[in-house]
Amino acid sequence: MNGSETRDNHRRILGRVTRNEFVGRGGELERISSHASRVSEPRGLLLLLAPAAGISELLRQVYDDLFERRGEIVPIFFAIPRSETTPVSTAIAFLNTFLAQYIAFRRNDPSLCHASLMLRDLLSLAPPSDYDWIEDLLESYERGRFTNDDQALVRFCFRAPQRVPLANGRPYVMLDIVGLSGDRATEYSLDTEIITTLERANHPFALAGLRRHLLHAAHEADCAFNSFDIIRLEQLDENEARQLVEFAARRQQVELNELTRDLLVQQFDASPLFISMLLQAAREKGVGLTNYLSCEQLYVDELMGGHLHHYFSDLLEQAAPLPETRRTLVRQLAEAAISDQPTASFEAWRKLLRLEVAEMKHLLNVLHVHELINWNDSLVEAGKCPAPWKDYLKVRFRLDVQNEPRALVVADAIAEALKRAPHTMARHYRSAARLQLRSLLSEFNSQLVPRVLFQYERFKESYRGASLDEMMRTLDAETDLVRLPQAFHSATCSAFGKQIEVDDESCIVVHAFEGATYSDANQITWLAAQVDAKLEVDRDLTEVWLDRLDSLAAEFGFARVRILLISSEGFSEAACALLELRGAYGASRQQMELLAARLGEPVPTRPTSGENEFVAIWPMGGDNELLAANLVEQIARRSNFKTEAINQIKTAIVEACINAAEHSLSPDRKIYQRFRVDDDKLVVTISSRG
Repeated sequence: MNGSETRDNHRRILGRVTRNEFVGRGGELERISSHASRVSEPRGLLLLLAPAAGISELLRQVYDDLFERRGEIVPIFFAIPRSETTPVSTAIAFLNTFLAQYIAFRRNDPSLCHASLMLRDLLSLAPPSDYDWIEDLLESYERGRFTNDDQALVRFCFRAPQRVPLANGRPYVMLDIVGLSGDRATEYSLDTEIITTLERANHPFALAGLRRHLLHAAHEADCAFNSFDIIRLEQLDENEARQLVEFAARRQQVELNELTRDLLVQQFDASPLFISMLLQAAREKGVGLTNYLSCEQLYVDELMGGHLHHYFSDLLEQAAPLPETRRTLVRQLAEAAISDQPTASFEAWRKLLRLEVAEMKHLLNVLHVHELINWNDSLVEAGKCPAPWKDYLKVRFRLDVQNEPRALVVADAIAEALKRAPHTMARHYRSAARLQLRSLLSEFNSQLVPRVLFQYERFKESYRGASLDEMMRTLDAETDLVRLPQAFHSATCSAFGKQIEVDDESCIVVHAFEGATYSDANQITWLAAQVDAKLEVDRDLTEVWLDRLDSLAAEFGFARVRILLISSEGFSEAACALLELRGAYGASRQQMELLAARLGEPVPTRPTSGENEFVAIWPMGGDNELLAANLVEQIARRSNFKTEAINQIKTAIVEACINAAEHSLSPDRKIYQRFRVDDDKLVVTISSRG
């Protein structure tokens, strides 16, 4: 096996990492590849990206996947450059990339994807069956190239994939327009031109961009949103981010350990972009990351002049091209980041920065789409932003505005980061040990569950000393059940401006409807909190927490409330009596873990009455369509289906499950699968209760 192949025999063409080292986006990769294969109903796909969540590698991996399939789908990937280029130069670069990748696919020669060839050179490499239409395309391009209508030339270039004859393949264009998020408006906007052109094509396509920018551009282009599918890309979860750190460190030959791995994940909030930047810097400087000191020294070095510095500096320059304006902007942002009142009016910002209205709108828009501020036309909020951005602003403020010595700023920044690191990790380990309360309550969807899971005293009497299997069997036999409400929104207590003495994720407000009936009488708010205690919580502490949550409900006008208190070791007898008197629930961590198992785990596959018939039930969402696809693969392999047929079945399963999840309005949020194996076929039924 040569270096261009992965261990799973996928050629690495555009991908920068091997398939087995590509982590955290497997579900999205399957969905995009499935979307490209839709023949009967070509639709656009919007990939809405959280800032610094990473998109380029995902699209590169999809490209490699589609290239290797060698079907009628011709993958095309193009990323709008982040450097300042004109719409015309960008469009011409797209045309060149399109032809290079198209011919590479038709010739099955991946090397052409990386060759620097002129358009006429590409024509000479075209297969005979493609020569005529490509020559016609280039002649039309040459005529349009020397006219004065730049907008028409831009449209021509981005429409080039539409000129491919049907018999010669169906281009699937994947465009990354993150680079346009700070673009200054000209007589026409390149992003809206691209969206309009792609939407009118009779081909499926994928368009990726920062979520605030892409949605705004699609509205500006007056798109029909019912003709688009949407995938939202957040930061990686912690497990995926840890895996990313390990793979990237090994690839970059950077030494680290478990402690520093977890520190990078927490410090960068699981951002693939920032994590990759720091590990790249470690490789370039030959630095090992084996303790807090080495990590934070490199981090501050990056803020002062490395990859992180250039990333944030580029954003500032996009927002405020003039040095004097940037200096004032840094002051304003730095002060807002530490202020108790980070919100001010648009007009106040404009006067401080001494800008015209159009310049001010451009400045705020750049910061807004990168989610470094929140701006709603009249008000600007600059306090909530990523920690690396706050640190960057702090050092820029001290250097550029206060003119402090660089050596002093560096020393103070390293000292502050080192003092913060142990606290960051302590919060992380406390959080990891805690129940994921918000996630659990968000699963509430009118399920019937044993009431004993919310009554600690009864649970203690009936289940003490029982094994897990015994508990599960006894819970299955419970007849005293309670129907959970249907949750529609959840937030931490601090999101309401209410500071309660626990970590954010330990005090949760969940808005819901009982019986999935949307009326005032059925609306209810659950207030849940985890109480720190090494022993059973006593009556006095229970009363304190009940009063706190009652106060929160009264302050925000929650009409009907259900309070749930959770303690690792449960509650004393007197505390349980108080909970019952106040109409509140009290439970131990073990009870909530049992509840989570009942709400979140798929029902195991089991044989039905037919010898060759199976059923499976999966919760909607959470990439469970991939579990369904893997299950059908095992059944098909056992029945000796060919690999090509299995891949087609898996694609159909993924698409059917996604459709069921997105369009069925299922009340129980479950997908039901039935498999029947006959002598000559596999019959798969996908259904929901929507």
